Amino acid sequence: MKTICRLLTCFVSLAASTLWGAADPALLARGATYQAAGKVIIDQVISKKVDLVVVTAKVDALLVEATALAEAYAKAYPAGDKLLKVVIANIPEMKKLSYAEVLSEWHDLGYFAKPGHEVGLDLKNEDNEHFTDPIHAIVHPLLVLKAAQSYATGKQDAQLKEMKEEMEEGLEQAASLVAKLGK
Repeated sequence: MKTICRLLTCFVSLAASTLWGAADPALLARGATYQAAGKVIIDQVISKKVDLVVVTAKVDALLVEATALAEAYAKAYPAGDKLLKVVIANIPEMKKLSYAEVLSEWHDLGYFAKPGHEVGLDLKNEDNEHFTDPIHAIVHPLLVLKAAQSYATGKQDAQLKEMKEEMEEGLEQAASLVAKLGK
């Protein structure tokens, strides 16, 4: 039931951005493609029939859409341009990390706390929190992929739970991102 509510929220967010204004149709299409790919993953989790090949392909599709949305966000909010370029440039490296490493380095922004990784933004400042939407639209699918890879070898319900929760978060972040870009 919670999944249905979250997906409905995402759909309403996308519909609202269409009705209220001015979102670029290409961005809305990217958001819709992101939502559709995420739904496929959630459906697999619910059925407990996770096909790693399909999940990997869907995560790659999610990353394509999330990258385009992040690039559009950087144009709309140029203060985050450097930050978002760093995140996008590091997607191939993120794919090589463990679940815990992706979580601590990219989801929790630990990467940017290290000397030499500054991007000109104080990410702890509330005024800059909105930049986490495009970051998380990228990071959550990667966490889904890592959980799916673990599930493929261990078949643990905890990994299914991680996949579902991370994908739901990604869907929320992407919907929020599209809505913000439509303002």
